[in-house]
Amino acid sequence: MATTQAVQQTRDFPALRGMQGGRACYTIMCPLRLIPRLFQYDDSGLPPEERAQRAINPGRIPEITDYLTQNAENYILPAITASLDREAEFDPVGDEIVSLVGTLRIPMGARLLINDGQHRRAAIERAVTRKRELGHDSIPVLLFIDEGLKRSQQMFADLNRHAIRPSPSLNALFDKRDEASALARKVMQDVPCFRRLTEVEKSSLPLKSNKLFTLSAIKNASWRFLEKGKHGRVETGEHEQCVSFWLAVSELMDDWQQACEQPSLPMHLRQTTIHAHGVFLQGLAVCCASLRHQAPPDHANWYQERLAPLAHLDWQRSNPAWEGRCLRDGRISKSHTSVELLACYLKQRLGIPLSEKQHELEGALTS
Repeated sequence: MATTQAVQQTRDFPALRGMQGGRACYTIMCPLRLIPRLFQYDDSGLPPEERAQRAINPGRIPEITDYLTQNAENYILPAITASLDREAEFDPVGDEIVSLVGTLRIPMGARLLINDGQHRRAAIERAVTRKRELGHDSIPVLLFIDEGLKRSQQMFADLNRHAIRPSPSLNALFDKRDEASALARKVMQDVPCFRRLTEVEKSSLPLKSNKLFTLSAIKNASWRFLEKGKHGRVETGEHEQCVSFWLAVSELMDDWQQACEQPSLPMHLRQTTIHAHGVFLQGLAVCCASLRHQAPPDHANWYQERLAPLAHLDWQRSNPAWEGRCLRDGRISKSHTSVELLACYLKQRLGIPLSEKQHELEGALTS
């Protein structure tokens, strides 16, 4: 990495030179083992107006660390953006008047402050300690010459100005590592109603959408049906059991079946009923989770018979039973309490015992 002549004075990196906004910038590939030593983040104790970055959120670091260590053969890390507090020498390769390729010589005493990527830096430090072979991998670093706090703060604002996280539904569609996402995709594909009526790119439906549900809603509801925690794993047979459950539900919902054939009906159902919303999927999943332990091996028909009363319930928003549960002043409520209260109502209609906490919620509602 460093040349024998300059090892005491500079750290030398192969680099690409470019221009952004009239300023020189440099891209280098930095070994992960050097990231904690080279790049600093030491202003977390300063007031916000004196910082060039957001404060570190400690909860994000273990997630990134686990991602790196658990996927050491197949991970992707986006570039870190940093500022160099002094000029660096760029030694071009070749005789071109303006060479874009060369060696960037960074003074040994220079401070490199991270403008974007401080959580990646902290996670890399932990991951390399836990899995030393990761230290030989590299991450791209985009370097600018620091022009003071005001410029660094503006860089942070500019870097995040147009950042938009993908929707939970699109993440569930693309994420092949997450078991909850894999479960949601299987349920969507194997349940004809869901395959026709599920929005896979957005996590909230436009007013005139011809869909009833989002993939993220199916993901959350299916995970709750299986009673899984954040880092839960799907066991053998649970995919099939989850599909059987939702197949039975969909066959009992005449409105869903009609919506598959009438493109204009989903919009009407979302406006006038409660069973065309994600809160219903979650409430029903919470309600029926305990039934999994009673279902026989051939559970397809069993679920349909056990859930038969659902076909006779009034799902219209005008039904006063929903107000205070999944409706607040006539508007759909997606809160945790709304899901639990809806589950309580459905349990009582299906003859499923309430938990102690659900008894308390019912008591508070009726009082």
